[in-house]
Parts: sequence; C-alpha cells; structure tokens
Amino acid sequence: MKKIIGLCILAIISTVFLPLNASALTGEIFASSNATMVSEYTTEGGKQISIKNKEGETKIYLGANVVSGTLTEYKAHIELENSDFTYKSFTKASGWSGTVAKSTSGNGIDIDLTSTKGVTGRTNTPIVTLTLSVADSSDSTKECLITMTNLMDTEPEPTEPAPKDPEPAETPKCEVVDGKYYDTNGNQVSKEAYDAACTTAENPQTGSFLPYTIIIAGVAIAGGLYLVTKKNNKIYKM
Repeated sequence: MKKIIGLCILAIISTVFLPLNASALTGEIFASSNATMVSEYTTEGGKQISIKNKEGETKIYLGANVVSGTLTEYKAHIELENSDFTYKSFTKASGWSGTVAKSTSGNGIDIDLTSTKGVTGRTNTPIVTLTLSVADSSDSTKECLITMTNLMDTEPEPTEPAPKDPEPAETPKCEVVDGKYYDTNGNQVSKEAYDAACTTAENPQTGSFLPYTIIIAGVAIAGGLYLVTKKNNKIYKM
C-alpha cells in the first residue's frame, strides 16, 4: 500500500552562482518544489525547501535566473541520499535538447542540456522537470537529502608548474678550476696534458704566449719606425 500523500521530504539543494567560464554570463540555477518557482519555494540564496510525496507525481522543478549574458547550457548533478527515492523521467522546456539520466554510480541524476537560442535576461525560467519514484515500502517519516551540483563551469584546480631542471654548468675548457686541469674538450687531464693542449700558439687561452705577442708586435713597430726614419733621413740629405 502506498504511503500517505502528505509525506514531507527535507531537500537541501545547492544554489549555484555563475559566471561560467570566460563568458559574461551571471545568474543562478536552482530547484523548486512547485512549477510557479516563487522564490519562497526555491533554493535561491541557499534556502532549504520541502518536497512532498505525490505518489507517482513527485517532482522537482529546475530553473534559472539570468542577470546578464545568455544561458545556453544547463549541466548539473543531483544526488538523492539515504532515501527510497529514485529517478523516473524528465520533461525538458521548449528549445532545450540533451540528456537526463540516472547516474552510473550512486543514486543520482545527471542533467546535460543545451539550447541554440538560450535564455537572456529572464527570471524564474523553467529548464527541466524531474519526476521521482518512491518505494512502496518507504518509511513515511524518512527524509530524503537532495544536493545539486553545478557542472557548467568546473575547471581544474591550478597546479604549480613542474620545476625546471637546472641548466647544466658550462664545462670549463683550457682552464684550471679548483686545482683541476681541463683540456680543449672539457676533459679533466693532467697538468702535462693540459700544457700540451692549451699552451700552444693555437690555444692561447691561458695567456702564456701574450708576452711573445707583445714582443713580436714591438719588433714590428720598431722596424716600421726605423724604415720611416731612414727614408726621412734620405730626403733631408738630398
């Protein structure tokens, strides 16, 4: 035998605020205990509402208030907790398409609807009506906790970027670092191998041949001055 029609069910349904993603859409989605969606019977502002068992016509009305922008999708999850109430069927508002189905896990309902026209600047706009089934054996005093979660603007939590690997230290070449000798390829070698590789005319990195360069340059300059002076002397003698 079915239970008394006047059974009251405590429903706690999350009121969800927008904006959604990068759009300028702002507003609120909510659930209502009646089709008129008068604010005192909705979850607007996080209020609690009671939904009465009407046997085969126990319904939850889902709607939206759009303040700015255009609402073109309605994605939510409703979880029926600790109850004998289960999802039975749904009726979409005109212009909306998509799916409403029992969740694959738990006792929930997944709503995934879209509209090409959308809803702009309207309040108490009906989106979808859900019909619930109630087990005949359900205790008339048992409460049904219902939570509603918005799935329209879920975004992954920001994660810290992975630390970059430190830049590899530049390998010293033809240098003496901390008493260690490195050849032209950056290999650590003996002092003798270092001298052979790095103290040649082709590898003047150590500056060992700098004095020779200065001497050669000095000789060249002196020779040039000598030639100029000799030439000038010849001119004066003429």
